[in-house]
Amino acid sequence: MFTRDDSSESDEAFVWQVGAVSRHLRSLPSDNPESAHLSGIAQEVSDNSLPSPGLRLSLTAYAYFLEHEGRLEEALEVLGIATRTHGESVPPVDFATAALFAARLNRLLARWSAALNCYLVAEKAAIVADDRTLQLRSRLGRGAVARGMGNLPLARAISEEVAQAALEAKLPEMEAFAYTDLGAVYSVEGKKVEFVQANYQAFRLTEDPLHRMRTLGDIGMGLVELGAYDSARLAFGIVLTSQTSFVVRTNALLELMELESSAGNRLAFHRMRGEAEELSERMPPSMLADFHFKVGTGLARFGQMGRALAELRAGLALSETHKLNSWYFRFESMLNELAKGEPREPERTPDSSWSDSPALKEVAVGLREYASSTA
Repeated sequence: MFTRDDSSESDEAFVWQVGAVSRHLRSLPSDNPESAHLSGIAQEVSDNSLPSPGLRLSLTAYAYFLEHEGRLEEALEVLGIATRTHGESVPPVDFATAALFAARLNRLLARWSAALNCYLVAEKAAIVADDRTLQLRSRLGRGAVARGMGNLPLARAISEEVAQAALEAKLPEMEAFAYTDLGAVYSVEGKKVEFVQANYQAFRLTEDPLHRMRTLGDIGMGLVELGAYDSARLAFGIVLTSQTSFVVRTNALLELMELESSAGNRLAFHRMRGEAEELSERMPPSMLADFHFKVGTGLARFGQMGRALAELRAGLALSETHKLNSWYFRFESMLNELAKGEPREPERTPDSSWSDSPALKEVAVGLREYASSTA
């Protein structure tokens, strides 16, 4: 894309192509964020033999925008182009950063082997660069892959190891990420109180807006499991009205849909379901599996068994295709339960009970204070 021969014909073709692209971009809506990204990239294109750092930054920013929009395949493609602008030699820090980005995109796409390889090469580059933060991020990424593939003991061990290492290195943001990952392991293991506590610890430690909203969504999930519906609605509502990423906001929408079906609010459930269905084509595989599961179980709760079975079978097929092992077993278990009759609603702790717990009361008070401070 960035190389051409030394002939005059090649130079003329290059100038013509740049002009054609520029004319097309001028015809796009000026208030469209994607148009702004594409125009910025075009402005950085020059006839120099080596692309400028500005072009690389513009391409990388566009890749982040595509991830934010849930267009993960396109984000990977643009990231690859951005990395190639370095030429034959990529500085270790830049290589590690790009590898972490690629690993995350592959993980969201459930490409476990590709994601693991990216995390491994990212850690090697981080060691060369002597960058402790990047090293710990790479390790946490390997833990996330282990969790996605169902290896919970390994995932938990990696999270605990990184949390301790980050504490010793005085890296609170990395410590927050480690607690977030530990909370994800607790979630799969069914340890509800530990899940909320780990995520609240991350919420207190992080100063990054995106991480804070992700963590807030996770806290909301835990509060739902504990029967604290009002606090959970507050948490999800904050996320939904924030300017955070597509993935984080859509996750909050799915969890709010699950909350309303658990609470028996049929109209609210179907309203949330309709909003989520409009976004389903942009959902990565693991999120789409979550969508099918929550819709299927919600429909079953309201006695719509035929439609519930269809949703759960679609999720089972999706999980098998993308090797989402944990999801596959969840779908299989729920389908078996439905075959025996309507699923029994899980017993939930009433608000008056969980609020007496000092640890969880701290969470509730903290959420109210945060909501007041951002109102």
